[in-house]
Amino acid sequence: MACRTGLSRRAATAEHAGLVLAYCLDGDGAQAKQDLLKEAIAAVRRCEPVYRMAHDRWVSGLNTPAKETVFVPWRLAIGLGIESVLETGITLHRTYGTPLIPGSALKGLAAHYCHSVWGAADQEYVSKGSLYREMFGVTADAGHITFHDAWILPDSLRGNDSGLVLDVMTPHHGDYYMSKEDSQPPSDYDDPTPVPFLSVRGKFCLAVTCDGDGEQADNWAKRALALLKEALKEWGVGGKTNSGYGRIA
Repeated sequence: MACRTGLSRRAATAEHAGLVLAYCLDGDGAQAKQDLLKEAIAAVRRCEPVYRMAHDRWVSGLNTPAKETVFVPWRLAIGLGIESVLETGITLHRTYGTPLIPGSALKGLAAHYCHSVWGAADQEYVSKGSLYREMFGVTADAGHITFHDAWILPDSLRGNDSGLVLDVMTPHHGDYYMSKEDSQPPSDYDDPTPVPFLSVRGKFCLAVTCDGDGEQADNWAKRALALLKEALKEWGVGGKTNSGYGRIA
């Protein structure tokens, strides 16, 4: 208990939201969880000066014409299923604790959208088509396009309604969803259970590179970025997309 209390006090000056969420929970009640999420939000804002230098260095190293700033106009819920001391997780940069959209998630979204939507109009974009294989590869060839992690812009860590944002979901039929043996079918008499969690709002830098050289490689990278942007606009990324989360403009 003394160790936990000491860590919770340190959260008041912490600059890494991931460490705050992992180690600074002080208590088991709903208020303790709410306070922990607020401390994580404050930590992200405090790390902005250091993160800005890292972000600028990362952007300067992206040698590609397929790079663009996009905006999350509502909310983004990425990494809800990550193991966490709370009921929900969130994807954060390992070093800086800032919001991040993993490149693997972006590539998976783009690949699915390419097969399902672009492939419906042109068979070369389905999973066995030549254009699809060039971008996403097959078992024997990883493909030639790299979808980089999307870093949040430093200015998006400053505002009260950007960066990490306190959010809530309210399951109404918890026992039924958890398949308890004595659970009853869902009805209007079930008690709602508010679950606080962190979502993300702000601007992100999308970047795509091609492992070739010259104009042809640049055109491939631009084509992949156009595909990714369309998928993000139409389908969204992360969790709760059916509720409007994850859409990027």
